[in-house]
Order: sequence, then structure tokens, then C-alpha cells
Amino acid sequence: MSISLLSKLEKITATRDFAAIEHSLLRAIGSTVNVDDLSLWTLDSSHEVTKVLHYHRQIEVRGGSMGRDTEQVDTVYTHIDVPEDVRSLAQTVVLSLKPAARRTATGGVQMFPLMGSQGLSGLVSMRLSQPMGDHDQALINGILRVYSNYHALLDESQRDRLTGLYNRHAMDLNIDRMWSVLGRESTQTDARRSSVIQMYSLAVIDIDHFKKVNDTYGHILGDEILLLISRLISSCFRKSDPVYRYGGEEFLVVAGADTPEVTRALFERVRSKVESHYFPQVEKVTVSVGYTIIDPVLSPSENIGRADRALYCAKEQGRNQVQSFDDLLQRGLLQDMRYGSTELF
Repeated sequence: MSISLLSKLEKITATRDFAAIEHSLLRAIGSTVNVDDLSLWTLDSSHEVTKVLHYHRQIEVRGGSMGRDTEQVDTVYTHIDVPEDVRSLAQTVVLSLKPAARRTATGGVQMFPLMGSQGLSGLVSMRLSQPMGDHDQALINGILRVYSNYHALLDESQRDRLTGLYNRHAMDLNIDRMWSVLGRESTQTDARRSSVIQMYSLAVIDIDHFKKVNDTYGHILGDEILLLISRLISSCFRKSDPVYRYGGEEFLVVAGADTPEVTRALFERVRSKVESHYFPQVEKVTVSVGYTIIDPVLSPSENIGRADRALYCAKEQGRNQVQSFDDLLQRGLLQDMRYGSTELF
């Protein structure tokens, strides 16, 4: 194994940020086997595409002479266009869980399965001018195995042991990177906005009267209710919308939507789904939700503070309801009290 390849594998395992290791994976493959155009298609449990990363590599030409080798990775969350030749090849790989290739008019498409802790988690496809040799296929398979093993270990370390959701530690690790992405998307030109979600919201979800449940029925049943509610909440969001266990009975979600109306409907669905569920012994449990449309100019803690204030209003006004910081602000029920970069509570 070359020193160059070892260096690329080291970069994959040098971070605890999931987005960063996805980028490192594509760069390792692209530069190792000299592929200029490849993509990572992230799949949910139904094998539907939830996100795609496109990798491009080219040689910059400066002043008539060859320049430096540049790499770029673009991430798309919505309005994902899956070419027909990629889609048809994906069906073969999903069924066989083995690499497959297909010739096209311009060369061919090669695809590899990407395995995660819960089975197939994605597909790596690349466009080639000529068929890939056995040596390069073996290199890619090796890189993917290293990535999958590390990703599984990282995923386990960032999961809450009871609910399986991401834990507070994972949120602390990922939120700065998340804010960087949101900031870039908020300044994109209109030409790019068709490929990204135009609005993100942050919500804090709290189980109503959960202490009473623990005191009355015991912590074993309390843990069962936490697990059930975590699954109900997760079922309302896409795989690309991270859900964290934020505290004992609190959850934090960052979700994308197209409009404020869609955003509110999304969190109302969470509230309604929990309310209508039958829980063992307790029978009925409800949640209160406070959320805010994310302002990437503000810090993550300020945005979380806004959602917390909306949650406090939801609980003050009777619980089992959804409140928006932005709506409360507009109605004069809250004030945007900030001094410098610190929000006052």
C-alpha cells in the first residue's frame, strides 16, 4: 500500500464529523484511482436517496500551462436528480450487495455498495471512459471497508444507548459544521437554490409531565416511553434531518422545509403522532414543541435559546402544543432581547 493511500485513509479516520469523513472518502477514491467524477448516494432504510455528494476533480490551467489539481465536493439534499443509467444500475447493486458496472455511450458507470452498521447505507458511483481494472476495484473495496468500519464505530460512540438517537456529545461535535453549511446556503445565488432546502428550523421537544410518569410507574416504564417517543419523533423526519436526545426527556431536531407553513405542519405532525399513540399502562403521553426558523447569523446557542423560549411558552399555555418563536415575536408575546452576541432570558 502506497504512502499516499495511507495518508488518505488517515484523513478519513482523523475526524469525528460525519460530513468531513464523507468528503475524505470521495477524495481518497477520486485521487487514488484517478476518477474525475464520482458520487456518494446516501440511502434510507427503504433504499430511497436522502442526500448525494458529487465529487469533481480537474487540473487548473493557468497562463497556458498546467496548474494545480483541484477537488470539489457538492452536497445536495433536495430535488435530487438521479440519472436513469445510475438508477437502473443501483437496482442491481441494492439486490446483490456487490459492485456492478454498465457500459454507456460515453464509456461506463461503475457502482459499489457502501455498508453501514444497519446494512446498506449508500452507493458510490463513478463515470469512466474505460472499464476499471481489478487492481483499482480492489483498492476501492479496501477504502470502503476502512470507511464503513470507522463510520460504524463513530456512529456507535455518538448514539444515546437507550433511544439510539444522536447524543448531546454528537450535537456538540456537529453543530459548528452544520452552521457553516447553513450560512453558505443562505448566501447562495438563486441558480443554486433549486437544489437546496430554502429554510431550516430548530426545535426542542419536551415530554409533558415526564417526572410524574417516572414517579408513578418507575424508571423502567419511563425508559420504555422514552424509547417509543424517540421512534415516533424520528419517523416524522428524513434521514438527513438530525434528531438528538438533548436532555433527560428533551429532544432537539434540525429540519428542512420549503415554507413556514410546511415547517409548522411538520412539528404539528410530531405532536399529533405522540398524542394519538397508545402507551402501555400510561395510555396517553403528550409533548410540547418550541421551534425557531434558524438564523445562521446568530450562534447555535442563540437559536437554541429561541426554541427554548418558545417551548416555555407552549408549557405555560397548557402543554401539548407547538409554538414558534418567530410567531410569538410577531404577536408581541416575546421580545427579541439580545445584547451583543448573547441572548438574555
